[in-house]
Amino acid sequence: MTFALIDKDLVAIAKMRVARWLDVTEHPAKLRSKVLRGVDLIAKELPARADWFELSTVALDDSCGMNISIKTKSFRAFQCSDCLAVSTIVPSWARGWSKILKDEEVYQILSWLLHYARQYIHRSYVASVLMIIWEDKQKVLHPFGSRTMSAYHGDMRPLVSVERAFVAAEADAIHNWGASKTLAASIIASSSPWLQRNTLDPFLHQAVFHFLRAQNLRSNNFAMESIVAFDCAMQSIIGFVRARFHLPHDPTRPDALQRLGLPVDLSRSAEYLYFLRNNFGAHAGGWRWWDQSELLEGGALDDFADLIGVSLAAAADIEPKVRSIDPEPAQWGEWFFEHFETLWDAVWFEKVDEWDGKLVSQ
Repeated sequence: MTFALIDKDLVAIAKMRVARWLDVTEHPAKLRSKVLRGVDLIAKELPARADWFELSTVALDDSCGMNISIKTKSFRAFQCSDCLAVSTIVPSWARGWSKILKDEEVYQILSWLLHYARQYIHRSYVASVLMIIWEDKQKVLHPFGSRTMSAYHGDMRPLVSVERAFVAAEADAIHNWGASKTLAASIIASSSPWLQRNTLDPFLHQAVFHFLRAQNLRSNNFAMESIVAFDCAMQSIIGFVRARFHLPHDPTRPDALQRLGLPVDLSRSAEYLYFLRNNFGAHAGGWRWWDQSELLEGGALDDFADLIGVSLAAAADIEPKVRSIDPEPAQWGEWFFEHFETLWDAVWFEKVDEWDGKLVSQ
């Protein structure tokens, strides 16, 4: 059987990015050449694994009694006895590389990269579920869970259909974690816009993370810390506007809101959020620091939460018109190389590795 080859130019760009990291972190030249050959081997192998998938199910902690059903082509959520379980279907990139990447160091680097890329897709889908739960239940859940299970589909166990795989995953989860005691008539099928929003876009994915983190901090009385997290979400949204509208630099907050089609009167709240972040939340400056709470009187935190919620929704809804990341690719292997730099920036610890190298050399 023949498979469509991945575009050589995309592979070359990926190799340039990996080579830069290897050079900056001062890996040996011999390893450099072997890793780059490994990237070529991955590009050759991924098309042959187009029908390799992993179906992962995680039991979200502290999620009993959600009484909600979530169904899309790529992820599902359903109630078990004491938790909301989330299943996702992602490319099976994390397994089966030892016979292809035979050098141990090369294997360690590139198999971890593939694992992180697959993990990114899974977490993107779970992020959508978390937003649905937040908007429906006003509850912040974490994407990690203390109980997980996985099913792998490939040569030995072909994927007959996505729907059947999801049904089997739900049956396995209920068998292991127990069935919900809630009557079926009380389970509400979600119709949230987040069923369709593209959290594979890293700016939206990151904004979801910071928004939910802000809400969690706020609920635990870390008011000023939540200010920083809300502003981080705003910065992610600004990054989305800059990148997707092809602007030469980050827009101002009023300009970003305008491009998202939002009312101009939100600008004051956005700028006050930035003011508080700079003068009190992210730095040791400011004044009357014991009295910071006075700056948040009059419902300021509610205003900031509404601002980010509305801005994030607007960015997610405009994303299809300025789309950069395909949420439903025909071939995930091609997608991996087409978005290699985006994935690298999102999942690889390049900056940390650079600092590690500097600290070691001192």
